[in-house]
This record gives sequence, C-alpha cells and structure tokens, in this order.
Amino acid sequence: MTPVGLLVLVAGLSLGLLGLALLWRRWPTLALFLLLVGVYTNRYKWEVGPVSIRTEQVIVLLLGGLIALRWAWRGEPIRFPLPGGYAIGWWLALAMATALYAPAPLGVLRHVIRLGLMVGVFFVTVNLLPTSRDWYTLVRGLFFLGLLEGAWGLLARVVYTWDFGTVTLGGYTLTAPLNLGIQVTTSLPVPVPYGTLEEGNIFGSTMGALLLLSLGLWIQPLPPISRRWAAVGVGVTGLAWLLSLARGAWLGVVLVLPLFWVLAPRSGTQRLSHMGVLLVLAPLALAVLAALLIVLPPSSPIIARLQTFTQLSADPTFNLRMERWIDAWNDIRLRPFIGWGPGTFEYLHGIQRFAQAWLDSLTIKVVQESGVLGLLFFYGFWATVVGEGVHALLSDRASPYRGALLGLVGGAAVLFLAYHATDATWLGFMWLWLAALTAHPHSWWVSYEQTSEHTPHTAVRSFQQ
Repeated sequence: MTPVGLLVLVAGLSLGLLGLALLWRRWPTLALFLLLVGVYTNRYKWEVGPVSIRTEQVIVLLLGGLIALRWAWRGEPIRFPLPGGYAIGWWLALAMATALYAPAPLGVLRHVIRLGLMVGVFFVTVNLLPTSRDWYTLVRGLFFLGLLEGAWGLLARVVYTWDFGTVTLGGYTLTAPLNLGIQVTTSLPVPVPYGTLEEGNIFGSTMGALLLLSLGLWIQPLPPISRRWAAVGVGVTGLAWLLSLARGAWLGVVLVLPLFWVLAPRSGTQRLSHMGVLLVLAPLALAVLAALLIVLPPSSPIIARLQTFTQLSADPTFNLRMERWIDAWNDIRLRPFIGWGPGTFEYLHGIQRFAQAWLDSLTIKVVQESGVLGLLFFYGFWATVVGEGVHALLSDRASPYRGALLGLVGGAAVLFLAYHATDATWLGFMWLWLAALTAHPHSWWVSYEQTSEHTPHTAVRSFQQ
C-alpha cells in the first residue's frame, strides 16, 4: 500500500470510529435520525455483483449491532412486541418456501436476506425508543424529514422544466433538463417526481401517508409542530401526492379520508354523527366525481390521469398488471399453502413486454411468495399494529398525542392500500412507520417508564393552553 493510500485508510477508520463514538454518546436520538435519513433515501445503493446494497440496509445492520452490544455490555432490555412475532413468522414462511420450492434458491436467498433486514427495521425502531420522549422525537423527525422529502420532490419537478441551457459551476457542467429526482416513462403523460425515493409510485404512497399525518397534526398539534407547520405539511405533501400521478396512492388517500374523518372526534356521539353524514354524502360525492371525470376535458395531466380510471380496459399499464396477476394466480394454484419464495416471480416468468417480470400487488405477491401461511402471518402483523391503534383512538387512551396517532393510523391504511398497486415491503419506510404506530406511549405492545422527565404530556398540554 502506498503512503497516500495508507493515510486515506487511517483517516477513514478514524472518522468511522469518531462517528461511532458520537452515535454511542447521543444514543438513541442520533440513531433515530440516521435511520430516518436511511429510509427517506432508499433510492441510493451500491451494486456489488448481482446484489444491490442500499443505505438503509447498512444503517439497520449497524444499529442492530449496536443495540445488541448495548444489551450485552450495559444490560439494556430488548423489546419483542407481539406484532413483531407475526412479522418473523411471515419471514420464516418465506425462508421455508425458498428452501422447499424456489426455482433458484441461491438467487432467491438475497431476497430472503433483504426482507429479513426490513423486519429488522421494525425491531430496531421499536428498540430505539426506551422512553416516550424518544417516540415523540421519532414522530417529529418523521414529519419534518418527510416535509423536506416532499419539498425536494417539488423542487426537482420545477427544476426539470426549467430550460436554463448549459451552466458550469465549480468545474461541473450542468445541462437542461436537470434531473434532481424525476421519473420519465412512456406510461405517464408528464415527468413525475420521486425525490430521493425509489420511484414515482413509492414517492406518491409516501406522500399520501405523510398527508394523513399532517392532517392529524393539524387537528391536534404535537410541539414543536404547530398548527401552522402542520398546514405547511398538508400543502407540501398534498401537492407532491397529486403530482406523483400515482393512481394507487390517490385511491388510497381518497378511501382512507372518510374513515379518518369518522375517527377524528373523541366523542362517540360525534363519531356516529360523522358516520351518518358520510353515509348520506358519499354516494352523492361519488356521482359528482364520476360526472366530472366524464365531462371535463383532459386539459391537465392530473385530469387526464384521473380519467384513466374510466378507461382501464384500454390502459396498457393496467392490462400488464392484470396479466401478471393471472400468472401469479396460476403459481398460487400450484403452491397454495407455502408459496414459491420471495422474488421467484421473475424466475418463473422471465421477460414480459421487454421487461423483467415483476409482481406489484401486495396481497397477491405475499400469497405467491409465502402462500396462505405467510398471508396469515402478514395480515396478523398489520391487524395487531393498526387494530391496536384504532382501539387506542376509540378508547381515548392517547389523548395527549391523539393527532399524531390518528395520522399514523391513517397513513398506515394509505400505505396498505397503495401497496396493492406498487408493493414496497422490501423498503424500510413502511416498517419504520408501523414500528412508530406499534410503540406509541399508551400501546398494548410496549411499555415505558412513566417519569416526569420522560413523559412530555405536560409540555403538550401547556402548548395547547
């Protein structure tokens, strides 16, 4: 090794040790921030042979190792909430299917490892919340970094349409159109933002979930997130959600908003009143929307995209999805109980319409890969997380942070519905979101030491007064 190479190696090791020392000293706040940055930048990865290594995967391995070290050295307890048992059961069903039936077990193994790391995101997040104060920190970070993500996507959309020609800055030559996070595809009428996320549909579902969180925080702020900040969040994430042109994300938000409105009041009488109004007005609203879609000219990309809901039989993307779902159903009929293993759809069906076969609908994908057994575990995971959150809202167990919990429940429902158009269980955002919902301060599944220092309920009440 040359002297320069040795110097670079020593400097890199020194910086790494310094970073680990800082992470250890500011635990768990800095660890939460690092994990949030990882899930919000899931587009960035390194190609190592046939394997893609993403930033979030490296971060969850690092933090998981530090949690194990702190348990061994300092005796810090490790949480294992009940929903996590269902998640592990789903992952074990995937591993069993791979061992028994995968057409290329070694190739499929990388998918098993990747999904295992995503289950790891759930456990790492839950174990980075030793006090209720840390949960509040996580929700604030989820909101503010999500706001930045939405703003970056909107900025990328504006910059992409700016024809500035050619500019040289600091020795780098920039040429229009400049792509800071824009997806261009023949299946969409205009370019759509994806920011620092994997692609446009995932950007849309993420913004849809954050839109529900912003609405919840507007109903009941969580200091330092004031109602004004929540309104900014609604505006930024709502616009980003619309501009994503992601039909699954659009449909998810539209279907969840009425349920969100019903759950919002604390009073059971008010909830029943909201439900009655919903039953009366919902058919009228659907009729007006259908009429507008038929009458309005496709003068904007958003209207043109909305009108594709009335012409799905002629939509090439929808038809391709239907073909894949039929192929998946045929796979399921052959292996209904245990499935074929994760990522096997591409091995079983190869190239379709000049692209690698990819199964994108959440439930169909889970059954094809892990069978009915895996589906029971996976739905058990979602049911125990979201069901407990709904119960906390109905019983008013979460009064100091009701708005945040309402947003997390609504956002989880949006992700679940949107992922039936473009699945993203193989990325960390969903797992972190559900971990935040699992570990709220009055949850059945976790417990906190209720001390005045670690329970910021007084601060919340004083802010509201």
